[in-house]
Amino acid sequence: MRRANAAIALGAALALCLSGCGGAGVGGDQLPTADDPVAWAGRVCSAVAPLGALKGLLPPLDPNNPAASRETLSGYFGQAEQAAQQALTGLAQAGPAPVAGGDDAAAKLGGVLGRLRGAYRDARAKIDAIDPGDPVGLGTQLPGIFTALAAASNDRDLESLGANQALDDAVKKSPSCSLVPRS
Repeated sequence: MRRANAAIALGAALALCLSGCGGAGVGGDQLPTADDPVAWAGRVCSAVAPLGALKGLLPPLDPNNPAASRETLSGYFGQAEQAAQQALTGLAQAGPAPVAGGDDAAAKLGGVLGRLRGAYRDARAKIDAIDPGDPVGLGTQLPGIFTALAAASNDRDLESLGANQALDDAVKKSPSCSLVPRS
């Protein structure tokens, strides 16, 4: 379960890697250009807010009812996949970076979000493939599922996101940045 919590907290980890932020409007294919690095950073951080909202929300499982637990996990992983997609959409709507290297950081973040979305999709597919009448099936599949989610939450591209000092400064100055949960 610890590994699942690590995967669930990815939104907060992403925000932490960017020094944390959140809160910008969404709508249309792309928001108007943000010439101010602080405003742009707020948009980028806002993009990860859907994943940050999942932090700590792993549903309780009933060891005496594997079918219900399977259904609960399937729904949760579907919700997490949708949150990752929302984050990708929000990131695309942020527009081009007014900070040198910001587009590279956003591209790396987009790659991380895409891989995380895939990990949640795979987790849901594996859960859905388990026979609901098999009391052992869920227990034998969960460790591998949580290991894959933990690997996705520890994506190597996360390590370099805080390396851009100009972007890091913009993130720290964005008033909305404090709204995303931190891990």
